[in-house]
Amino acid sequence: MKTRTKALVAVGCVIVVLGGGLLAIVLGTRYATRHVPGNSVLTMEISGPIPEVVQGSPFGDLFGPRTLTRQDYRDALVQAASDPKIRAVRLKIQEFSAGFATVEELHELLRKVGQAGKGTSAYLETAGEFAPGNGQYLLATGCKRVVLNPLGDVNLVGFASRTPFIRGTLDKLGIVPEFPGIGDYKSARFLYTEKDFTPAAREMTTWLLDSVTRQLVQRIAAGRGMSPARVGELLRRGPFLGPAALKERLVDELADWETFVDSVGTQDGNKLDEVPIRRYLKADRPDRSGAPIAVVVAEGQIMRGENGYSPVPLLGGDVMGSETIARAWREVRDSNAKAAIFRINSPGGSAVASEIIRAEMAKTAKMIPVVVSMGDVAASGGYWITCGARKIVADPGTITASIGVFSGHFDMTKFWDDKIGVTFGRINTTPNGGLYSSVDSWTPEQRKVVQAFLDRIYDAFLERVSGSRKLTRGQVDDVGRGRVFTGEQAKERRLVDELGTFDDALAAAREYAGLKPNARVALTFYPESKTLIQRIMEKDDAEARWGAMVKEAMAGKVITPGPVWMPPIQIQ
Repeated sequence: MKTRTKALVAVGCVIVVLGGGLLAIVLGTRYATRHVPGNSVLTMEISGPIPEVVQGSPFGDLFGPRTLTRQDYRDALVQAASDPKIRAVRLKIQEFSAGFATVEELHELLRKVGQAGKGTSAYLETAGEFAPGNGQYLLATGCKRVVLNPLGDVNLVGFASRTPFIRGTLDKLGIVPEFPGIGDYKSARFLYTEKDFTPAAREMTTWLLDSVTRQLVQRIAAGRGMSPARVGELLRRGPFLGPAALKERLVDELADWETFVDSVGTQDGNKLDEVPIRRYLKADRPDRSGAPIAVVVAEGQIMRGENGYSPVPLLGGDVMGSETIARAWREVRDSNAKAAIFRINSPGGSAVASEIIRAEMAKTAKMIPVVVSMGDVAASGGYWITCGARKIVADPGTITASIGVFSGHFDMTKFWDDKIGVTFGRINTTPNGGLYSSVDSWTPEQRKVVQAFLDRIYDAFLERVSGSRKLTRGQVDDVGRGRVFTGEQAKERRLVDELGTFDDALAAAREYAGLKPNARVALTFYPESKTLIQRIMEKDDAEARWGAMVKEAMAGKVITPGPVWMPPIQIQ
């Protein structure tokens, strides 16, 4: 045999061996991933952001593990509650960022796992470290047992809200904000026009804090077997050092991590196999076979165009594109779905984009039942897009309503003239040629024009809500004017139908589809995840958008998502 031939044969053998080894590893890993032992403990670590959805990658976890979403945690806990192979759930709670409604939902899911006879244990290194730990502790109390690190604390201090106002900065720069709106409670515009809460905004924020505080107390009381009065008293006395938290029965034990792990790792004298959540989700998920039900996920500020990301400081974040969501609803109508869930997590934005989305959803609702499931926030435009659905289900802690409108501009004349030394020549061919200029104040006539735009949008908002909620326009106006409510408060005002989680919305969708309560269903999520190449292209698009926004800001144009937008209300 020639030397060259021998070399080729040798190389071929190496390739075969390596290929066979790689195949064995892949198959072995796949089997290990999909196999869940008979006596297992599901292990989860809650940390970092908990988004509603994340876009998938064709390379899976090649570049690092994908961020776990609210739906991932939900799927794992729903599956674990009925899975005979899972005997217990072990939860490690680190610093995480999520809205109050998300924390409430996870708390409820953990409670249901415990009610199914499974052991549930939570470990806290600390509930807040020189920071509020309300959310971390609330989540932990969804478990039957709560263990705290010996040097940890329970920073159960109650809720507070801190809202920035930039009017003082604008005054220093010689920039005059002009922001008309409808409703004393439509507080988004006060970011620019005020230096502190207005009386109406303070009143509104206070009633929101009162509502979430009441919910916090009730859930902790139920989880820890205390009376609400007792928890309320502890809340007023917080925070608590570790030993004090143990004495007050806020936690069951002080222990290090290894001691905690050992205590959860055995049950009835048998050692439990650990099954991490990522492996468990790859093995199986609930609601993936049966009658088809669509889930349209709408997250972020509502803008015209495609889904994406807005890089605007303070006001930026995920974008819900009207074209993307409208297309998703058309795809649902072309599918064989028996019902649809509209999962919303949005502070609103563009009125036009909101109406485009709402109209497509309403068309779908005439063909199949549509149930709205509200996440952390579904307000202003995020509430607009619910109009026409069969039923609205909100978490008790969802921030919703904000039926109101505002708009405006900056008059930057003094900034350019006095601060920068730039002057502008002005030529207008019509009385309103400079209406959208940022170097002129509005004339009284132009203010009337702007107000007419706002009146039209608000009238349309009232019309859609009144028709959807079977209320008169006067009744909607009474709870409108920009007022923001929690889901609990919104139900009292007939703005939502039911308080509950995603699974309660799923139960309603089953019922409306004519299915039995325990009928198997297959959830299909819309819009579809984008490919890695599409996401890379979106990065370039985001950079281009950022450049355009910087130019607009330099020209004094107002950068806000739209007239039916509610700024994020931070509650800690």
